[in-house]
Amino acid sequence: MKERSMKLSALMSVLLIALLVCGCVGVDDNGAQDELPGNNDTAAEDDTTGIVGPVTNKYSESDSLSTSYAIPDDIIIVTLRENPSTGYLWNMTYSEGLELQDDSYEQEAGTEGIAGAGGVHQWTFEVIDTGEQTISAVYMRPWEEVTGSEETFEMSIIVLAEQELIKSRGTVKYIELEGGFYGIITADEARYDPINLAENLRSDGMEVEFVAYPRNDIMGFHMWGQIIEIRTIDKISD
Repeated sequence: MKERSMKLSALMSVLLIALLVCGCVGVDDNGAQDELPGNNDTAAEDDTTGIVGPVTNKYSESDSLSTSYAIPDDIIIVTLRENPSTGYLWNMTYSEGLELQDDSYEQEAGTEGIAGAGGVHQWTFEVIDTGEQTISAVYMRPWEEVTGSEETFEMSIIVLAEQELIKSRGTVKYIELEGGFYGIITADEARYDPINLAENLRSDGMEVEFVAYPRNDIMGFHMWGQIIEIRTIDKISD
């Protein structure tokens, strides 16, 4: 009888093990389980915070001989005064990294129908390639030869790849060196010396989020941090 009881007990143990292996017996909700791929509720969502959108920059005669910075997909608008009634027109040329999107002339407001009145000629370009791009124009009568004394417009656009931009957050700080200036210090103590920080953002302790061009071509006299040119900047709300 004792032997029969031992055999029955052994049989029950085998059946219980088999049921556990087959998954027919529930596991306590508090038991440890391996995390299943694809079922993690805290899986990262698509991160779009690092995407840099295109910007539109406008230039006129006063920007001639200047150098600007951009990335592909940016829009560049050049507006120059022109008076076709005199026979003078802007002869515009540009490099292959720029694509002309629009070319238009508009007479000065309020002078419609007035003989001899001038207006503005506007060209809209899309940046399509990296590297140094150029825009140049000569104000001349098309039937005349270039003499070298004509009014001209020239500018360079240094086009960087998006990954070359500096994207960060930091705190605006007033630095008491070289007469005083405003810099930006990030959480990891990186120091940036912006050449074009807007007046309304020159506030000691202001938290900002910014995208900037590294201006390694400029020798700074502050000797304090990396020189940058702000592309976009926003105050971080409290």
